[in-house]
Amino acid sequence: MRSATRRFWLTALAAALLLLTVPLVASAARHHRHHTASAHLTSAANSGGSDETALTGTTLSSAGAAALAAVPGGTVVRATTETDGAGSYEVIVRKTDGTKVKVIEDSSFKVLSTSATHCG
Repeated sequence: MRSATRRFWLTALAAALLLLTVPLVASAARHHRHHTASAHLTSAANSGGSDETALTGTTLSSAGAAALAAVPGGTVVRATTETDGAGSYEVIVRKTDGTKVKVIEDSSFKVLSTSATHCG
């Protein structure tokens, strides 16, 4: 009888620990995903050329979101103003296969063009 009681309490304790741990792990995973996405956009602020200005704040967020919509599954490497007259913003995105894509956007973050690139 004593071993049955002990087994019951050990099982109940294990179940309680599991019920407490699962929400904490899920919360940590959500928190990590948020910081990972933010880190990608924050690190994208490195300026590419001497005349280009790194994007920041909501401009960076909007330009990055539009570029990632054009290149699904990619990661923003760099986002700057565009200085050669092709558009307003240039975003470099690294695809999952490691290749990079230059995304040119207008001032409303509409994607004007995408092209393979080695810069960024």
